[in-house]
Amino acid sequence: PDPRRPRAEAIAIKGERILAVGSAAELEVHRNMNTRVIDAGGRTVIPGINDAHTHFIRGGLTYTNEVRWDGVPSLAEGMRRVREQARRTPAPQWVQVIGGWTWAQFSEKRFPTLDEINAATGDTPCMIMHLYDRAWLNRSAIRVLGWEKEVPKLFGGYIERDAGGNTTGLVMSTTSLASLVAVWLRVPRLSPEEQITSTRHFMREHNRLGVTSVIDAGGGGEKFPDNYAAIAKLAADKQLTLRIGYELFAQAPGKELGNYEAWSKMVKIGEGDDYYRMIGAGEYIAYSAGDPANFAKDWIVAPPGVMESQFTAITKFLAGQKWPFRQHTTFDATASRVLNVLEEVNRDVPLKNLRWGLDHCETMSPKTLEGVAALGGSINIQNRMSLDGEAFLQKYGAQLAADAPPIKRIREMGIPLACGTDGNRATSYNPWIGVHWLLTGKTLGGAKLQGDHNLLDRTEALRLYTAGGAWMSSEEDKKGTLSAGKLADLVLLSGDYFSMPVDDVKNLESVLTMVGGKVVYAAGPYSRLDAPPPPSLPDWLPVRHYGGY
Repeated sequence: PDPRRPRAEAIAIKGERILAVGSAAELEVHRNMNTRVIDAGGRTVIPGINDAHTHFIRGGLTYTNEVRWDGVPSLAEGMRRVREQARRTPAPQWVQVIGGWTWAQFSEKRFPTLDEINAATGDTPCMIMHLYDRAWLNRSAIRVLGWEKEVPKLFGGYIERDAGGNTTGLVMSTTSLASLVAVWLRVPRLSPEEQITSTRHFMREHNRLGVTSVIDAGGGGEKFPDNYAAIAKLAADKQLTLRIGYELFAQAPGKELGNYEAWSKMVKIGEGDDYYRMIGAGEYIAYSAGDPANFAKDWIVAPPGVMESQFTAITKFLAGQKWPFRQHTTFDATASRVLNVLEEVNRDVPLKNLRWGLDHCETMSPKTLEGVAALGGSINIQNRMSLDGEAFLQKYGAQLAADAPPIKRIREMGIPLACGTDGNRATSYNPWIGVHWLLTGKTLGGAKLQGDHNLLDRTEALRLYTAGGAWMSSEEDKKGTLSAGKLADLVLLSGDYFSMPVDDVKNLESVLTMVGGKVVYAAGPYSRLDAPPPPSLPDWLPVRHYGGY
């Protein structure tokens, strides 16, 4: 989707970059006896998908030992997989279903029950998490954690008890996703070598879906540099098949400034290469400035002064270091307070050219958007409404849901905008689910929430997942469109995105994915061109049996 040349017949590639784009006749001059020709067979070729907000690095560490319910059509099928996996999982490992699904996608239109989970898993510990609002622990997990009676206090959530004071196994998030993260951090990990292999398989799964770049938004419990060891090793060994721009996510509530002061001595902005680069701070730079990822719950707003003082100190430091930064803001009440601080900070340290921004932004008001535009900010939206829209609708009503987020207004104001998945817990990592949401405004459960005025045509929706992300990482001169001089990251799609029935967009995947002129994934008629597969895995791992989305 290059506005200067939106359609073409052929692409010439030399080395890692696109040499020319045009008609077949125009590009004939570049052909010689050593030219390798790939016939697209009339298929649609698009720029590689650039997921502008995801949690790939963290997700890669556990991908192979999670039972993913992404795209599973029924609860019965999901529970069948859990039941089978419980029988093959060796101690001390757990059965894990960690986000990326919604009850509304199931034909049964309901959550699993603790009785169903306990019956399916028996003595194998199990944790099943729904988005970032709740999780279920089976009896074996409660026993392994030692939580039969005495349970820890969870920051931003609670563990349910029955009338007798016994732990039921239901964990609810109220004000912070940290409550669920704290439980998940108790689940046993794969070994460092297994985490590297798991990450390679997760990269291939992204390549299968046509993803060639991501912006990694960090995550709670994802410590730098410890939890970045696997991806750093793959980068050093030139084994990445996905370009990763990573942001550093504050880890210590109340001590975020100390995190950034320490990290600024360890890594510099822009450090790395086109495959692995540090691009700034986010998505939480101050916990007190955030709000919940649980649409169904109210939250306790931090008292005036606490957030303001912390956020001022952190953003002044980051701006002084020339670090771009992003802050998670779901609700307008949060975003308006953030903007009040940034207006003050801007008087001392100009923000105009820093490419700072707000993420999620489901309920931004016109006044808040004006403030973002005035300070040169940007907005990064995700398709959380496609998975959790029913909860939002019940809590806030159809009128607010129709503008969640206000895409038309953002675009009319000229605010830089990109879209990402927020995978792989709050939503699925499959970008085509998000593209479908931009086109239809429908949840995975079929509810039409987004107003027609906010829907995009197919070219504009694709731009938010390609050129939009390239701008967010300050790489618009390198990727995002199929243009001469840019990196040769492209995808041959399984169907014609521009003409197929809109509901079929959810089912798109790649038949050939190229990153930097190299084929990293190929299937069907192109399988002979496929890259060597990642290392094989032990039979007990779920990904061996259930595959990806």
